[in-house]
Amino acid sequence: MSSEIIKDTIEASLEFSKQQIVNFVKKFRDRKLAFIEDEKTIELAKEQYESGESKFYHRYIHDKKLLFLVGMGLTLRKVEENAEKRQNLRSKLFNKYKVEGLHVAEFVQNGILNRYNSILLELVDSIEDLEKQIENVLKNIEKYSLFVQGRDRIGEIIRRTINITDSHSPTIFVISGEGSCAKLLGDNVKKIEDSLKRYSLEKISTSNREILFFKLSSILNN
Repeated sequence: MSSEIIKDTIEASLEFSKQQIVNFVKKFRDRKLAFIEDEKTIELAKEQYESGESKFYHRYIHDKKLLFLVGMGLTLRKVEENAEKRQNLRSKLFNKYKVEGLHVAEFVQNGILNRYNSILLELVDSIEDLEKQIENVLKNIEKYSLFVQGRDRIGEIIRRTINITDSHSPTIFVISGEGSCAKLLGDNVKKIEDSLKRYSLEKISTSNREILFFKLSSILNN
């Protein structure tokens, strides 16, 4: 057999192997998305794997489960205007990944992670430190954030906020609310701020969302 034929055979074999890997990855991804049970939402989720935001986080997050939940957060953002699809995906995420997994997805959906990272960039000394901080926040989401629910009252929100920040002293602590919860937070920002003397406040307000970022003052003053 000539060297040219051998070369062609090897190249063809390598190309076939690459395609097998690509097909395997696609099938594996499809199986992971099967729990959604809605074809249009599944297709949207697949598209998020190729989005610029998703590729950005693939550079800094190495935990496969967290990356998947990031993709689910981007998908939630895509279906925000469709109440039925949004609620369906939220319910499926809660059933499969519990409240922590849903909160990671919501952390991404609401744009909280993007702003959180912007603040972190002002504080970290290296890419390695940034990667460590991002994964730590997402793996321990309940120590770094509070998602206000419709049944919550301001007294309970403040109590839980104090308990979490006193117990864990997060560098950045986030409180987020949507709809009526956004109004509840907006109407009581001063009360919440007064309860967190060690923190300075940055807030993002939209017509349907209130997000409060509390930054530990001792860190910012260093």
